[in-house]
Amino acid sequence: GTPMLASSGYVAQVDENLCISCANCADYCQFGALSLGDLLMTVDAGKCMGCGVCVDKCQVEAIALKREAAKGEPLEILALMDKAAAG
Repeated sequence: GTPMLASSGYVAQVDENLCISCANCADYCQFGALSLGDLLMTVDAGKCMGCGVCVDKCQVEAIALKREAAKGEPLEILALMDKAAAG
């Protein structure tokens, strides 16, 4: 019952003024968190893992990752690695 993935602590957010409703981002979302509604792309925050793939695939830069406290604290990988190495 333990999930294999941990949220990044972020959620995708679509700027409705920039989005051209091409749905390219939804095609690449591995979690099914993006969907095209009434000509507006929507994000299901419960499904979004904050991976950023959609941000990279948006040709008009209409998507950004926003910090979401409900998703937990982001892991600081480099700090954790330094701490482990110091031992």
